[in-house]
Amino acid sequence: MYDLFTQNFKRSAHETFALMRQEAPIYAHTAPNGGTSWYVTRYEDVLDVLKDNVNFCKDVHHASDRRRGSSIQQRINENMLFSDPPDHSRLRALVGQAFTPRRIEQMAPRIQEITDELLGSVSNPFDLIARFALPLPVKVICDLLGIPEVDQTAVMDGSQAIISPGGKGLSSKIRRKKIRDFVTYLGQLFAKRRQVPQEDMISALVQAEAAGEKLNEAELSSMVALLLVTGYETTVNLFGNGALALLQNPEQLEMVLADETLWETAVEELLRFDGPVETSTTRWVRQDIQYKGHQMKRGDIMRVVLASANRDDSKFNSPQRLDLTREENRHLAFGFGIHYCLGAPLARLEGVIGLKTLFKRYPNLTLDCHINELQWRLGVLFRGLERLPLRW
Repeated sequence: MYDLFTQNFKRSAHETFALMRQEAPIYAHTAPNGGTSWYVTRYEDVLDVLKDNVNFCKDVHHASDRRRGSSIQQRINENMLFSDPPDHSRLRALVGQAFTPRRIEQMAPRIQEITDELLGSVSNPFDLIARFALPLPVKVICDLLGIPEVDQTAVMDGSQAIISPGGKGLSSKIRRKKIRDFVTYLGQLFAKRRQVPQEDMISALVQAEAAGEKLNEAELSSMVALLLVTGYETTVNLFGNGALALLQNPEQLEMVLADETLWETAVEELLRFDGPVETSTTRWVRQDIQYKGHQMKRGDIMRVVLASANRDDSKFNSPQRLDLTREENRHLAFGFGIHYCLGAPLARLEGVIGLKTLFKRYPNLTLDCHINELQWRLGVLFRGLERLPLRW
């Protein structure tokens, strides 16, 4: 039995995962309700599950007799993150028309501008998460989508209510109202963009068409909610985890400060070393199967532990060591296969610009608390800090 849900676990997660890779690489955890979650921790096993769309699915309805609901909350959860082919293929093709590499590259000057504004206004000491790591990607994804600044707080609030059912301490009544308001607002914004398209991603999503099909209203709302939340959650943790790793490895930080050409390679290593996502989003076992010596039942949950795979010494040389010059680095921080993170190029760009500017502007940053005082966000999906107090 492994401790996987406490603050103590979060502080020593990599040590726990190392034990699991050795003792129980495919580990069955029984929940209080009797359900089984399988934790997959070795690199090759993780890769196999991420590539296997026959035995494992993303749409829970393909692995259970649960009926599809018609409520607004359930309908707007219809996006590519929770779908399987052929639905996933159609949605990915449509969204891919809007989320293009060129559109991401064009955001670089704006990302730099927001970075400079935020870092120019921090106090001493300051919390990196609240003052920089969170507001930067929130502002970037809202600008990219085309959400007017005056509406951004309310829109982010609504998107959280959709993506985090039962979370944020919301009652079902308040959550329903937030979602209704969110969908109503987006419907009005979609109508405006259809009439007068802008140079933003919502306009591109509204106009996207593949094989004669477009995104319907529910899919549009769900996709924007997904992009809003995933567009900042991972980047917040990349900044926090990455900055902490650099501060704990000063010789590596000195090296990258002396040679700015290393930053892209450095960000890849930070993603591997202590990435922003602990486990991939949920997969379910489609049918009763015997899988690598384990009897799995239809509807069992598969938890693919990306953070563990990225520290597997059968794949990486000295994986517990931070090496910003690491060249052989096929990490799985953004997943793999058909559900590979669509926003990975944006997160990488923000990571390079943000971390490079942070440490160039404040090269003498230090942690403003004892390392054991840091609190990690609980939950099986993300790996990130609640706060990161710094001073220069």
